[in-house]
Amino acid sequence: MNSMALRPVNSLTAWCKPIEQAPDNKGIAEEAYCNAIKFDDADGFVESLKTKNYSNDCRVDYFERTGNDLIMIEMKNMELKIQHLSDNGTSKKDIEKKVLSNLENKFTDSLKIIQNEINPSLIPMINYLVVANNTDVIMLDKYLPKNLREKPFVICKTKEICNKLSILGTRRLCP
Repeated sequence: MNSMALRPVNSLTAWCKPIEQAPDNKGIAEEAYCNAIKFDDADGFVESLKTKNYSNDCRVDYFERTGNDLIMIEMKNMELKIQHLSDNGTSKKDIEKKVLSNLENKFTDSLKIIQNEINPSLIPMINYLVVANNTDVIMLDKYLPKNLREKPFVICKTKEICNKLSILGTRRLCP
């Protein structure tokens, strides 16, 4: 365990940021109107870690913590992702593999980083895959791997994530 492990909880609240999707091709970022700990990107917690280089790791966008329970949140415009892969001639089967592999890597790598840098006793409770509000459910059913639903992922839309997090009550680090 490195010297940064068991990071004080109050130092994590500095990373509480509004949950939002990446901007779409019109530059508009879909907001969820609640906060979680920003993990990825230039304004996320991982960028503050100067002692380690995690640039080659796949990372979720946000996480939340309640006691020793860890909730990881990956924001993904699945329609754009699937459309991009499909436009490049990727077969349905390969789209399924790439999507599942990417998600598994993000949750696995993020858990490793969080346990190493924050607290090794954190236990993953729920992994959320948050898709854009206008996502076509039929398209998801067609292209998402069937075994994705067997994984510890809960799929919801951006407008639903705040409600899902609110059931965790005041134990969350971010309001």
